[in-house]
Amino acid sequence: MRAFLIAALALAGCAHAADAPAPQTRPSSQLDQDIRAENERLDRELSADGVFAAGIGQTVDLGGGLVVRPLAVIEDSRCPVDVTCVWAGRLVLRANVSGVERELMFGQQLETPNGALVLAVARPAPRHTWPEGEAPRPPYRFGFRRGG
Repeated sequence: MRAFLIAALALAGCAHAADAPAPQTRPSSQLDQDIRAENERLDRELSADGVFAAGIGQTVDLGGGLVVRPLAVIEDSRCPVDVTCVWAGRLVLRANVSGVERELMFGQQLETPNGALVLAVARPAPRHTWPEGEAPRPPYRFGFRRGG
């Protein structure tokens, strides 16, 4: 009798498990799609006319003696796109600008002897959550343009 009772309970547990919804194999698929879409948008901005893109350690020549080489991200406290913030935060980049090490702040114009410079685009966008798997966090890329 005891064996019958144990077998009945085991079968009941199996039936309950069969009724349960199947676990999703990729619970973050929507998040992956959102991140891909955001990266594609930023890639379009990085390749726009008048924008010169470079990653850390790469050099970009904006013409007229204005040459920029990003060295390091000093601060990236920008508000994540998936969070509501009371402060927008900031991105501060250390870069060699025409032979002089400078700090560039995202969206702010820097005056140089060779013309004004703006750090106009930064990829990736900041996120609070980042899925493991198919949408790995890409390395930083920065878009610079001449100021006006």
